[in-house]
Order: sequence, then structure tokens, then C-alpha cells
Amino acid sequence: MREKGDRDASDVDDAPSRDADDAGGAAREDEAAAFIDSQGVERRIWRNILAVLACAIIAAAIFADLHFLLGLILGGGLALLNYRWLHSSLRAILGTGNRSAPPGTSMKFIARWLLIAVMAWAANRTGYFDPVGILAGLFAPAAAVMLEAAYVTYKTLARRNGER
Repeated sequence: MREKGDRDASDVDDAPSRDADDAGGAAREDEAAAFIDSQGVERRIWRNILAVLACAIIAAAIFADLHFLLGLILGGGLALLNYRWLHSSLRAILGTGNRSAPPGTSMKFIARWLLIAVMAWAANRTGYFDPVGILAGLFAPAAAVMLEAAYVTYKTLARRNGER
């Protein structure tokens, strides 16, 4: 017969496993936070853009003509420039701490896209750059974001399956 304060052998064995589960849960939460923090996501998207462009340029060098390759390089360069401009603009907007965007913000976004469009149009008019290649290069950030979404989905599903 057990009295108050007596511990059974199963009680003693259960306590360390609960502590291990709590520690494992904290480790999983830290790991989850590591792959969704904003700086990590931004770094992986930048890396993915570079990887997508590198793969596309290698494939175009092998399978496409020179005009398409030049258009792809130009479009990729414009996409990288646009991504950096967008990144710095958003940092400046969010850094102000105001509830509304600073004056002229909309005009900066419009001017940036107009400048990229004019540069792409002017390059196309020279005849050295294929417009499809330019567009393919400009879509590199979209492919990079899709890669990031696939990565986060994979990590989320792997984490869930590991918890069961």
C-alpha cells in the first residue's frame, strides 16, 4: 500500500523523459525559428536568385543562341538590381516607424519599374538582346521565392513528421 509521498518506479522513470521531451520541444522551436526568421529568408532568397540565374545562364549557354543568353544576363542583372532597390526601399520605409509610408514612396516604386522597363526596351531595340531572355531573367526572383516556399514547406513537413 502506498502512502502519501511514496514514489513508484514508473514515476521515477517518467520524470527524465518528460524533461527530455521539454528540451526536445524547445530545440525544435529554435530550429523552426531559425528557418523562418526574416534575415535567413532574405539571405536564402538572394542565394536562390543567384543560383537560378547561374543555372539558367549555363543552360542558355549550352542550348540557346547568343541573343537569348545576352537577354537572360541583362534581365538577371536588372532583376538583381530591382531586388536590391526594393529591399533598401522597404528597409527605409519600415525603419521610419511611422504608420504611413514617407511621401514620394509610391513614386519611387513607379520610377524604379519605369527605369527597368526603359532599360530593357532600349536593350531590345539594339537587336543584341532577346526580349524573351530579358523576361526570363526578370522572373528569376519569382523562381527563387518558389524555391524558398518549397524549402519552408519541406522543413515544416519534416518537422511535423519528426514530432509524431
